Amino acid sequence: MKPVRTWGAGIAFALASAFAIAAPAPRSTADGPEGAWLAWGGQASFGFNPDALVALDLRVASASMASARAAGVPGRRYDTTTFPALDAGTLEVIHRGPAIVAIGGGELRFAGGFVLAHPGGSIDLRGFALRADPAARLGIAVVDASGRAWFTADHAHYGFDEQGPGTFSMYNMNLRLARAFAEALGRPDLVGHPVGTLEFRAQAQIGREMAQPLPDGGVCSAPFPEAGLVTDIALIYDDAAGGWTGHDDSVYVRRCGLPPLPGGGACTSSSTNGKVVIDQDSSLRNVGDTGVAWYQKFTSPSPPYGNDQHPYLIWNLYRIDADGRIKQIGVSAVKHAFLTINWAHVPGECGCAEGHVIYPTCEDTYSLSNNDNSSSGGSQQQNLAPRSEVVPSTAVWGRCGSVWDANCDGHMDSGSGAQNLYDYRMLVDESDMLAPLATGARYFFEYWYIVRDDENIYNTMGYREIQPNKSGANWQVSLVGAGQPDHDFFLGPVVDRWVDPQAPGANAMNRELSTPLGRARIAMKATDLGGGQWRYEYAVMNFDYAHVLIDPAHATEPNVKLLENHGFARFRVPLPANASVSAPRFDDADNDSGNDWSLSGAGGALTWSAPAGNTLDWGRLYHFEFVSDAPPAAATLGLTGAATATEAEIGYALDLLGPATIDDTIFRNGFD
Repeated sequence: MKPVRTWGAGIAFALASAFAIAAPAPRSTADGPEGAWLAWGGQASFGFNPDALVALDLRVASASMASARAAGVPGRRYDTTTFPALDAGTLEVIHRGPAIVAIGGGELRFAGGFVLAHPGGSIDLRGFALRADPAARLGIAVVDASGRAWFTADHAHYGFDEQGPGTFSMYNMNLRLARAFAEALGRPDLVGHPVGTLEFRAQAQIGREMAQPLPDGGVCSAPFPEAGLVTDIALIYDDAAGGWTGHDDSVYVRRCGLPPLPGGGACTSSSTNGKVVIDQDSSLRNVGDTGVAWYQKFTSPSPPYGNDQHPYLIWNLYRIDADGRIKQIGVSAVKHAFLTINWAHVPGECGCAEGHVIYPTCEDTYSLSNNDNSSSGGSQQQNLAPRSEVVPSTAVWGRCGSVWDANCDGHMDSGSGAQNLYDYRMLVDESDMLAPLATGARYFFEYWYIVRDDENIYNTMGYREIQPNKSGANWQVSLVGAGQPDHDFFLGPVVDRWVDPQAPGANAMNRELSTPLGRARIAMKATDLGGGQWRYEYAVMNFDYAHVLIDPAHATEPNVKLLENHGFARFRVPLPANASVSAPRFDDADNDSGNDWSLSGAGGALTWSAPAGNTLDWGRLYHFEFVSDAPPAAATLGLTGAATATEAEIGYALDLLGPATIDDTIFRNGFD
């Protein structure tokens, strides 16, 4: 087997965007020594989501003794402030062997701080401190000079840096309103409401556990993917009933703006045409046998692929209408992952502290603020980019010619990527979540990771039912069934909720199409409308099918250049000559009727064809519908992969249900 490189003593992991990449550190197969390391001094940076401040009628009245500050602009950039810490306090970092397991006692103290003003008064955080928040996994509380908590922070990335004096950091954390803050606003329902992100960096005393092999000689090691081994990343979630027990992930509205974005202003209480940005926390576990590469983009080529390979994250939103139709109403860009924390869910397992390979049994998390492409440190992280730059079935990134490397020199272009807080986000039309479309409708938020060599894509994706709600000018979402076992989070795709492939019901089917270029599913329902009429609905979900054209001059990793990336271009349902058709319908993932697929009834079939620029690309669901007087029967449907400039289109067939041939003699002429 090809082993992941192992190292004896070493550093926990390198800190993305802050420190140079470090080598993997030791892993213990037992608990290893347990104790507390100390952190002190350093600095803390707050990144307020400016749209959240506007929605709550909050403003930064002052920022005393800040070492850096950049005022935020709604829709464009976060409000970021950095405060230097005092050397007077220490914070305990609890570890088991080299693995960090909790934040202990003590605090990091600061002389400066904010005064935050709201209509009912102000919150004075001058002389604030950072302490452990025992209510959250590796959580932090932001307390005032008297010790009262006003913010909490969770979903941290964290680790040590061994270069020079020891340094411990926690960053990319969700910054939330604590109970005192929510009550001060007169909104106790806003406890835990996210308003931005938090990070801190402190000097640290690193014990011998980080500098010598563990007593059992264990190292952080696992084979990389190869034949006979299972590579499998699965989403995890919080289940109080004793199932998977992961980070307490949720789904959130980040902002709502009026077109043109981002300069059209914020949504109003009467607006219906705004664009709502929604994203989520996301947590996962390595349930396979192999290590999975997790290297930040534009870093040195590393094994096993000789590039900066990392997973990718996408998310979608669907509406199932009161009449049962399914429609995708939200499509994100691709989030490029860059770091894994290798959290040990079970004591004694995953003693790793390496940040660029996730090992079996280890967990990882990304905060909603991190998925919103924001950083509290004042710089705009660039982790969101178009889906078209990734070959989804192989997880190969076309770095050359991408939005970050237009000139193909292997370096991130200055000023590239997202230019504001709407670029590459999932934008949902307000009208899709308001009456009349919302009346009786249900909403499902889906997300998944694209992981190279992953053997089971269906446990790497999952969904939650959410309920969008607009109050005044502000949008929020709540989780339906939150905290109820088997009613909160579901593994698999939303299309399987629409039609369960294992129990589809009468006149319904859901089947996978597996091809060398990727996978899709077609789910269908035939509904008896009475009077001899049947409504046929087909939901075609493209998971990771892509017909790509690669530039021959840039055909090998890490310098792959994608010239074309297309999904499906036609969908065909056979139609008997004597069957009638009415009420045809097509629904794609936007509300632009100008790019709808055209319909033809020639050649003994109903055939929908994509216009230029709107093929059914990966990570999208399109809905096709018609009414016929023919009842359902076995039928072979056709799905056509789009052509490229050098390769012809590719036809595929899948057996499901379609209109049956009508016996004219008996039925059409009324004979008994």
